[in-house]
Amino acid sequence: MSATATILLAEDDELDVMLLRRAFASVELNNPLEFAHDGQHAIEWLEQRLRQPELPLPALVLLDLKMPRRDGLQTLRWMRSQSPLRCVPAIIFSSSAHRHEVRRAYEAGANAFLVKPPSLAERAEVARFIKHWLHLNQVAPCDAG
Repeated sequence: MSATATILLAEDDELDVMLLRRAFASVELNNPLEFAHDGQHAIEWLEQRLRQPELPLPALVLLDLKMPRRDGLQTLRWMRSQSPLRCVPAIIFSSSAHRHEVRRAYEAGANAFLVKPPSLAERAEVARFIKHWLHLNQVAPCDAG
């Protein structure tokens, strides 16, 4: 996976965005980051790419579970209903680790469910996981129709 492949982060907490940005930098994960402040904004960002095929789809989508307007599960379900987005890896990144939320995330089509750790060092481990995912994981191609 190219270092220019974009990661879309849908997160409403600015502190979480800043901590994740620092964690990415600490492991030299240099992929461009696009930010959506809620699930609706993430959908609008993705819809623009679906309307304009010259704009590349993200290599990975990180979704906070609890966001205003549309939460992470609603956003993920919408993504999985769009043929070109069905194979884009989507990871739920949440403060919550309730079993029913984890189950619902996987049922909705999540590729992984990560709990937001409290420390920057632990967030670096999350960033390392994402870096490995981007560089080692093989993604099936999706049909455009």
